[in-house]
Amino acid sequence: MPKISTGSGPDTANGSGPANGSPTTGGSAILGKLIGGQQLTGKKEKVPAYVTAETLNRLRNTVVALQKFDDDEAEVPVSLSSYVEDAILAALDRDEREYNEGRPFKQRRQRNLKSGPPVQR
Repeated sequence: MPKISTGSGPDTANGSGPANGSPTTGGSAILGKLIGGQQLTGKKEKVPAYVTAETLNRLRNTVVALQKFDDDEAEVPVSLSSYVEDAILAALDRDEREYNEGRPFKQRRQRNLKSGPPVQR
């Protein structure tokens, strides 16, 4: 099971955040960049993503079940948002290690991700 924390993102002083070191929206520099965040301190935004009803139900069931664990050693999510943010950060860390020598990907030029049909390869 992935490590679950309280949803606090990585330190922006590690070079993953904006040049001035301020966190971005989304709770962490990486997530803020991912969702097109602006530099805001302490604010979070919704992630613009869709999941199937089955996935959302599994997510909710998992968070509620984990919160019932009576084990001081278990790292249980304090909220659904913290669980999702931790999962996103874990995926970002994995992809950066695998595809970008462990560094955050270059900041994209456009502010918002393009919407519409998936990009065809």
